[in-house]
Amino acid sequence: MTITTIRHGQTDWNLERKLQGRTDVPLNATGIDQAIRLGKRLAGEPCDIIYTSDLQRAKVTAEHINAHHQVPLIVEPGLREAGLAEFEGQSLHDPQVVTAFDQYMNEASPAHFEQVKRDLQKILDCGKEHVFIVAHYMTIRAIICALLGLPIEERGQFTIGNTAIHVFKQRSDGTFGIVLENDTDHLDD
Repeated sequence: MTITTIRHGQTDWNLERKLQGRTDVPLNATGIDQAIRLGKRLAGEPCDIIYTSDLQRAKVTAEHINAHHQVPLIVEPGLREAGLAEFEGQSLHDPQVVTAFDQYMNEASPAHFEQVKRDLQKILDCGKEHVFIVAHYMTIRAIICALLGLPIEERGQFTIGNTAIHVFKQRSDGTFGIVLENDTDHLDD
């Protein structure tokens, strides 16, 4: 089995460094262009099914990918970004927000991680060989930790740019190894 995780394209809030969480912020013009480039980049890759968050920034990105595959596109609310409570819409340019947000995430991440692991297991049980998952920054970090058997506290070692691709291949013992990490070459001119 091959799992390909893909982060959504850019939004205005990404550009402004605002925390999005589950706020349904749309792709901006750059994000749409990124999604189009991403779709072309992935056109030649095998794909049997695409799972996506129901938030429009991920769903629209997934639709651009699927324009080249025409496979089942499964909208999965469990792939939403972590809920960020009162931090949604706040700026990461404010050092006080960053400090308080880091503390909040240290407390909230384990519950989000457990939820992501449950939803990921349903995806792993889908019976498909080549699976794309289109989701969000913190959700993908949780998926990476789950696939690699790492505790959620290790999430900070993974960078995930807008439309970044990570590819994981299942080994004969059932574990996963990472074969491509944070690939955004499709954005290069």
